[in-house]
Amino acid sequence: MENEKTDQIKERIFVVAGLGDIGSAFAKRLSKQSSVFGISRTPRELDLTKYISADLLNKENVRKVFEEIPPISQLIYLHLVGKFSFQDSKHPITDENKDGIDDTIYKTNVETFRNVRPYLTKFLVENPNSRLKVVGIGSASDIYDIPFWHSYTHAKNDLRKEFRSLYGDPITFGRVSTLLINVSTVSGAQLSCERPFISREFCLSPEEVVEGSLNYVLDKQTSCLEMTLVKPNPSFAEPDYLSLPKLKERWYRDMYGNE
Repeated sequence: MENEKTDQIKERIFVVAGLGDIGSAFAKRLSKQSSVFGISRTPRELDLTKYISADLLNKENVRKVFEEIPPISQLIYLHLVGKFSFQDSKHPITDENKDGIDDTIYKTNVETFRNVRPYLTKFLVENPNSRLKVVGIGSASDIYDIPFWHSYTHAKNDLRKEFRSLYGDPITFGRVSTLLINVSTVSGAQLSCERPFISREFCLSPEEVVEGSLNYVLDKQTSCLEMTLVKPNPSFAEPDYLSLPKLKERWYRDMYGNE
């Protein structure tokens, strides 16, 4: 059994960046199959091959992270970091560069990946027989450009561009796959902080996100894909479900209760 585990580590490593609700669920599930390196700013009580404390907005931290990754035939990197916030007149954004996008939302979702990307390319250049798969999380609502989370949607769209560019990079083309998993509302600690009064009936669990996407994560075919996971809510069929007044009313109720 020990030799089998050693062989697995030599063949494939999963790097899970961001050990929140979804990241922790992925780390737990993937650790049953292979070696898992977990990255987060704060320690998590998870049974991982290796835990690395790092802030991906700190380029020196990122360099040290990738010093820990040994040569491997397949690296699967899950970029599951990034903050979300509701925005309207009562929930203003922080926007020092005056581009209309919340600085923290953009930095945590996009700049973290831009800091990582050169090291992913470096890994492939230094290991010419290796392959890379990059997995990220988006939102099922991104296609609607809802103004109440415009910064988040904008950031995720820029992350999509990064994924497509990495996939099509002529230096490493044919050895890189990307997958963006778009999800509807996911239950967990983050949701409890953001929308404590929401009904969980039609929320995905982190484990459902993992199980619904796992075959795509593990698929070895070279591709640049997006997929969407939702738990259908009958209210979706209502003609005014996405009207901005109704949507804002629903979110305020989820955030603050009926008062």
